[in-house]
Amino acid sequence: MAVLALILLAGGGAYLLINGSSASSDTAGAQATLPKTTQTTTTAQTTTTAKKSSKSGKSKKSARRVPVEGVNALDAALVAHPLVVVSVYASTVATDDQAMKEARAGAARAGAGFVAFNVFDEKVARQLATLIGDNVTSSPEVLFFKRGRKLAFRLLGFADSQVVAQAAKNVYPHSEPWVRDANTICGRFTAPLATAIAKSKSADQNSAAGREQLAVALDEVTALLNSAAKSLSAVRPNVSVAKDYAQFVSELQQLATAMSSEAAALRRNDLPTARASLQKQVTLAGTVSSLAASLQITACAP
Repeated sequence: MAVLALILLAGGGAYLLINGSSASSDTAGAQATLPKTTQTTTTAQTTTTAKKSSKSGKSKKSARRVPVEGVNALDAALVAHPLVVVSVYASTVATDDQAMKEARAGAARAGAGFVAFNVFDEKVARQLATLIGDNVTSSPEVLFFKRGRKLAFRLLGFADSQVVAQAAKNVYPHSEPWVRDANTICGRFTAPLATAIAKSKSADQNSAAGREQLAVALDEVTALLNSAAKSLSAVRPNVSVAKDYAQFVSELQQLATAMSSEAAALRRNDLPTARASLQKQVTLAGTVSSLAASLQITACAP
């Protein structure tokens, strides 16, 4: 929405959208966990020391937790999420361990659950073979399960977080509430922007009157973008994409500021400054477009 206005006002071409961005390594999935055992105190310790050790042990107990792997962990994750990403890996292989981390990041990016199956553990490997009805398992591999333990898709070999996230979205194409809210907000500005764009297209930039007409249109678009950015800033996205979303809103505000600067330069007939402002808009527009596409707020991108 915003970038389309810029493209038409500046007379530029369409931007290529990059679908995907680096994902946070935090997992959005719920993992069942078991605390590690803590070291007990000796009989030679005093009561006071024993109490301190106990408190310290509890602190370590809560701080160091390991994932419980296997079917039970999968079932628990499916209760909280309609789609769960399962990483099949061997803990003794460095590349497998990295593949597991990428799968976890991809699951977080897509808002899916996450469980890891370490096939180096014979018990876990047997559970996995029973689960997928296949005695031959490979690692690394990424499985996508829907509720009811339904295997929906498999990715053989190493897959980075972006590939995992996109596959998850393809398997379960759902729209988060915050995405719908953002798209609704951007959609409200489509008609007003179209009106401002129509005014700008008829402006003759070679005349003073035409430049004033363009400046007025830029002012209108600036006001619309600032209003949209203000409404969008009230949307609360998922934690996994909060940083990218905040950058998107910030870049949108900067885009509006650059347009305002161009309008001011046109009014004082400062064409070099106007061109510099326009070039800045092109750079900002590329970032806004890419972020909007990766966040799936399609109404906010051309």
